[in-house]
Amino acid sequence: MKLDDKFQVVEKHYIEVSPSNRKKFIAGLFSGLGYGVGLTLGTSIFFILLGVFLSKIDLQPVLGQFLADVIKAAQPNLKR
Repeated sequence: MKLDDKFQVVEKHYIEVSPSNRKKFIAGLFSGLGYGVGLTLGTSIFFILLGVFLSKIDLQPVLGQFLADVIKAAQPNLKR
């Protein structure tokens, strides 16, 4: 018995049946709505978590000192 006798190559041909235009439209509509809702929810959750994280960090002294330095540097250039 040869090796070729044990294994046979089977070729399968698939015929793709496309749905009607109405079904394509409805599927596209729902996939678009799902994408939009998912993107909106994901973005809002990201910004909520970012806000919670940033609220735990005390950035006021850093920003306050930076703004004070900017104002001191701008004071001599102001004219009335």
